[in-house]
Order: sequence, then structure tokens, then C-alpha cells
Amino acid sequence: MMLDDQVRDEIALIRDAIGEGRAYATECGRDMLVWGLAVAAGYLATYAFRRGWSAVHPNLVWTVCVGLPWLYSLRNIGQRLITADAALRHSPMVTALRMLWLGCGIFLTTLAIAAMASGDIRLGRFEPVVAGVLGIGVFATAWLAGLAWLRWVAVAWWAGELALYALRQRPEASLLAAALTLLLLAAPGLALVIRRRRLYRT
Repeated sequence: MMLDDQVRDEIALIRDAIGEGRAYATECGRDMLVWGLAVAAGYLATYAFRRGWSAVHPNLVWTVCVGLPWLYSLRNIGQRLITADAALRHSPMVTALRMLWLGCGIFLTTLAIAAMASGDIRLGRFEPVVAGVLGIGVFATAWLAGLAWLRWVAVAWWAGELALYALRQRPEASLLAAALTLLLLAAPGLALVIRRRRLYRT
């Protein structure tokens, strides 16, 4: 009898953790949408520059397209830490998801800065790395938050990684990267925003 109670308690704990992860992932839909649109704009500007359609250097564009989403994601961070629901704020699942995406963001940002400063960004190897890292982040989020459809988004990121590597050093790589970012980051973000609005209406 005690064993059955323990099993039920553990199952309830797992369900609560997944529910907290799902709630946090849904809350982050707006961030995904903003990042997806901004990064896609950066890739499109890079493509236009490489085609000779724009005189604006991509490094300048990327400073804006990465800097503004960071400001958005870190908006009111102090207020959110104070006013957020205490149980959700201190949830190990939410903390794991926050650290996962913060780590991905810091890694990609610092690598981008290093690649732009050294000129290695022209080698065309950065875009496949971005796709691979985003695939990891989305895949882990899918499991931690119990959002099965995100697993296929992760698989699509990894397929895109291979395609981007095949197109490295070609202008079309930037165009493909923009399309992937819109379809696999902005679009899932929009889906989560819509899901959040529906949940709040019910």
C-alpha cells in the first residue's frame, strides 16, 4: 500500500513538472517569435549584401538583429523575478529550461561575435552550427515540456543543418537560413502565443 502511494506521488510529481515546463515554454512563445523574425531579417540582409543589392554591411545589421531580441528577452527581468508565481519561479523544470536557452543564446552570440571579428563568418560554417544548436534546444524543450510536436521541429532543424552545410559559402545559404528561422523558430513561437491566448480565454 505504501509502495502504491509512493508510485502515485512520483507520477503526480512528474506530471506537475511537465505541466510547469509546458507553461514556461508557452510563455516563451513571444520570445521565439521575436528572435525568429529578427534573425530572419539578419539573414535576408546578409543575402542582399552578398548579392550586391544592399550596401549595408551585415555586421551592422546583425548587431541590431541580435541586440534588440536580447533586450526584449531580458525585459523587466527584475520585475518578473519578483512578481512571478513563486512555485513556478523556483521550479527545477523551469530553471532547467531557462538555463538551457540562456546557455544556447550565450554560446551562439559569443561565437557570432568571434566569427564576425575574425572574418571567419564568411566561411559559411556558422549557419549550420546555429541550426544544430537550435535543434538541440528545441528537442530538449519538447521532452521537458511534454510538447511532442516540437520534436519534429528539432528534426527539421537538424535536416536544415545538413542543407546549410552543403550550401556553405554560397549566398543561397543565407536565404535558406532565413526560411528555416521563419518556419522553425518564428512559426512555432506564434503557435505557442496562440496556445497561450486560448488557455487564458478558457
